[in-house]
Order: sequence, then structure tokens, then C-alpha cells
Amino acid sequence: MYVGAVVAGASIQNRDYRFLPVKALIFFVGLLLVLKLGFTFFTKVAADEAYYWLWGQHFDWSYFDHPPLNAWILGVSDRIFGTNVFGLRLPALLSFAGTTYVMWLFAQRLFPQNSKQSFLIMLVVFLASPTLFVWTTIVYHDHLMLFLCIAAAYCFTDYFARFAEDNGTDVKGLYLAALLLGLAGLTKYAAAFLGVSVALVVLLSSQLRPMLKQKHIYFAGVLTFACMAPVLIWNLQNDWASFQLHLSDRYELKAFEGINAGTFARYLFSTALYFGVFLLIPLIGIFWPRRYDSTFAALGVRLAQITILISLSIFVIFAARGTVHWYWSDLAYALMIIFMLLYLRWGWLIWAHVLTSFTFIAYGLVTYALVPVEYYFGANGLEVGRMYGWEQVAPKVEHYQNEFNVESVGGTLYVSAGQLSYYLDRPDIYDFAAKESQFNYWDQKNVPVGQNAIIVHDPFGDLETAKRRFGKLTLLERININLMGFDVLWYEIYLGENSTPIDDEVEKVPYAPVAKL
Repeated sequence: MYVGAVVAGASIQNRDYRFLPVKALIFFVGLLLVLKLGFTFFTKVAADEAYYWLWGQHFDWSYFDHPPLNAWILGVSDRIFGTNVFGLRLPALLSFAGTTYVMWLFAQRLFPQNSKQSFLIMLVVFLASPTLFVWTTIVYHDHLMLFLCIAAAYCFTDYFARFAEDNGTDVKGLYLAALLLGLAGLTKYAAAFLGVSVALVVLLSSQLRPMLKQKHIYFAGVLTFACMAPVLIWNLQNDWASFQLHLSDRYELKAFEGINAGTFARYLFSTALYFGVFLLIPLIGIFWPRRYDSTFAALGVRLAQITILISLSIFVIFAARGTVHWYWSDLAYALMIIFMLLYLRWGWLIWAHVLTSFTFIAYGLVTYALVPVEYYFGANGLEVGRMYGWEQVAPKVEHYQNEFNVESVGGTLYVSAGQLSYYLDRPDIYDFAAKESQFNYWDQKNVPVGQNAIIVHDPFGDLETAKRRFGKLTLLERININLMGFDVLWYEIYLGENSTPIDDEVEKVPYAPVAKL
């Protein structure tokens, strides 16, 4: 049972696809798409989704945590469709449609004799990866970065293949690739891995090095960096705060201070588990030396190999310093999936990946739409419950605002402040925690002197710093969120009286990442 052994010079039409019939593939793709729509419209809004939505209410050159393009799009979508789950997650649906189209383009070029079946295999493997399934559904920055990077990879590969055959080939594809790469960088810094890989492909290929003698490759580079101008402007205005966050501040250990074994092991384990343990085989197999049928395939694989090697190596190194989230590796896995059929030998592995991944996808759908599944097994992970209860909390906040005639509202952590902002549909929410966040750059850490505020606190919040910002804090109500008999989280609502602002430049604490989905 196999997809077909790869032999030097073998053509795609000689592969054995008997164990991956089109009808079965269409069925599973359709089922996964239905689950994807269910996840889109029925799961709760994640904490960081609300946080990024709030960025879209404050248009700026860039932002503390990430570049601005995703936030700009969320802001436009909100203005068109209003503050609701459709308006929030529509951009992710559109970017996934774009990603799907680019995978079809890859299938046509890589497997011209069997494009439909090959495309369906790519798509079902992509959708069945729990991380890629979720991260192309919610509006973290990854949904857009993946689309733009995969599209850029296609355009670069197409241009490189044509240049290898004719140095005078039309350069429009190169400039389109550079534009897409620049927009990817304007979405998330991880796009830099693809940019570095593009440069290395040119430098390491004797067929492509003549490109260095032409002006277009340099103009294309200028175009890519020009797209990043808003990020540079913001960082220049704010002492390079965003770059410093990602290169230094978010890690528990500084460079050369030792190894954090816990975060290192957690990154390796969670990456293997949440992308799909069976995908480790083709992830390693992409580096096995072989010949390919076309220049397009050879150069595309080389681009994928370098991107995978650079990104995973850097994340492994950084994981030894502090928390590195597994999903930061999503570009590496996405590129591997596109090319895996060029060398994968075993059809059973694809079905094993698809069928086992349904467990994780079903878990995610139930957990983030109905009740955290882990509670049924005796776990009590408060983190998974933080998406729940805001439909109860927001009306209570408005009630106490009216009762005490208070205008200002805030949370005791940036994520709770973001969720408050989304559910109250107002951008002027305060973050009273000491931890640095985008709220520092909006000057929304301190309520004006002498004023009162309604404060929402949960188990993750920084209540002590909130107390220091007010002369007096009074607990008004504690709300226990109970789902199907399980207490999943609690919220406390306080009245803060007589604001006494503190200097956040002095009180700033080192960045500590909040766990994600």
C-alpha cells in the first residue's frame, strides 16, 4: 500500500494512487470543510482574536506585538460587517480560499497528469493538520501570512524555473513574488524565513546566480522592503520595541545563559502532536536527496527545504531560552505538505494522519464551542475556559457603569481588556496590568487622575497593579462560569475609585507570553 516509490526521473503518471481514490478524498475534504465552517461560526472568540480586533479599531503604522496588515484588514471588515463573528472571521475564510487556490496552482505544475487527485491529497492533509485547520480559521496573523507566503513561494518558484531555462524571461512574476513576500512581512515577522530562503536559493544555484548580474532582483528586494516601511516607521517612533520583544524580551533566559529544558521539550512535543505526528515522516523525508522531473519541482523543494531548516532550527534554539509556541512552525509544515507527494512512499500514512487528526479537530470544536472536554477527564485547566462567559460579564459591566455613573472600563490583563473591548464594542478600554502591551502605546494604562472605573479581573490578571492605580478597590460581584455542570472560570468585577496613575515606564515587567489555543 503506497503512493508510489520515487525513482530518479520517474513521472507522476507512474505513481500508484489506488489507495487514495478521488471520491474518498472529496468526502473527507468536504467533511473537514464543514467542520471548518462550524469552527468559524460556533466557537467562542479567542482572547487574542479580540485583542487583534481592537488593533483594527486603532489604525496605526504598526503594533507592539506584530506588523499591522492583519489588524488593518480586521478593522475594514468590522466597519463593513459590524462587530460579529462573521465580520471578525471572514478575512480568514477569504485567505484560506486564496491558500486553496495556490495549492491548486502547485498541483497543476507539479503533477500535470494527475492534478485533481494530487490537489485533493494536498488539501486533505493540510486541513487534517489540527494546527493548520485552526490557524486558517481564526484571525491570528497566521491565516494571512500563510496565504501570502505560499503565494509568494509559488511565484518565486515559477520565475526561478523560467529563468533557469531563459535568463531573459519576463520579470513580472518576480515583482509579484516580491510584493507578496513584502505583504507577508507586513503581516507577521516569520515571513522573514521565506525571504532569507529565497536569497539562499539564488546564491546556491548555479542556474540562478546570473540573476545577481541583473537589476531586477535588487529592485524586487527594494519592493519587498518598501512594503515593510510602516513597521520600520513604528519601531523608529517607539525605540524598536517590537523587534526587541521578539528577539529578547519574551524569553525567560537571555542568550548564552543556559538551557530551559521545560520550554525546549514542550516546543518539540507540542509541534509534533498538534501538526500531526505522522507528518514528521515527510517533514524529515523532504531532505532525502533525489532528482525531480522538472526544474519547477527541484527549485520549489529547495526553497521549502531551506525555509523548513532555517525556521525550525531557530525556533529550537529560541525554545531553549523560553516559551516558543508550536504554531510558529506553521509555514514550515505548510510548504512541506505542498511538496510531500513528490517523495512520499506510503499511502497509509496519509490516511493515518487524516483519521487520527479528526480526534484533535473534534476536541477543539467541542472545547471551544460548548465546554472544555478536558474537564470530563478530571483536568481543571483554567486557560481553556478564558473564551467563555463574556456574554454574561459584558452586561454586568454595563449595569455597574450605569449604577455608579462610571464611564471608564478596564481589565487586569491585555487579553481580558481586549475581550471586554470586543464584547462591549468600544475601543477605549484600559489594561491595568504591569505587563507591557499595545495598551502602553495607546496610553490606555491609567485612567485620568481622580476618576473612577469598572475593572474586570480573572485568574490570569494582575490585580495588585490595578490596586495601585486607584485609591480604593471594592469587589462588586464574582461571576462563576458554569458549563454543563463544570465551573470553568470566574470573573470578579470591581469598582476602582480615585485614580492615582503610576509610571508604567518604571513599572513595566518583562514580557511573559500568554498561552494560546
